[in-house]
Amino acid sequence: MLQQIAFMPQHQFHVLINFSGEDERILAILPNEAGNFRVVYQGKVIAELNLDKDGCTCYKGKLKKNIMAQLEHQIKNHYA
Repeated sequence: MLQQIAFMPQHQFHVLINFSGEDERILAILPNEAGNFRVVYQGKVIAELNLDKDGCTCYKGKLKKNIMAQLEHQIKNHYA
C-alpha cells in the first residue's frame, strides 16, 4: 500500500532571527514527517511548531509573535 506524502522532510536548516534590537540568533530548524518543526538554539529545543495553511502555531514552548512571524516566513521560503 502506497501513501502519498505531501510533506517531505529535508535535513535541518538554519535561520537568522532578530529577537529584539541587536539580538540576532542563528536557530536550527529540524523538520519531521508530520509537518512539525523543532526550533533549536545552542543545542536546546526552545519550541516545537506546526505549520499549516492558516499559519504557524507553537504547541511546545513560548515564542513572541514577531519571532513566530519570522520563523513562519523563513520556513515557507525554505520550502518554496
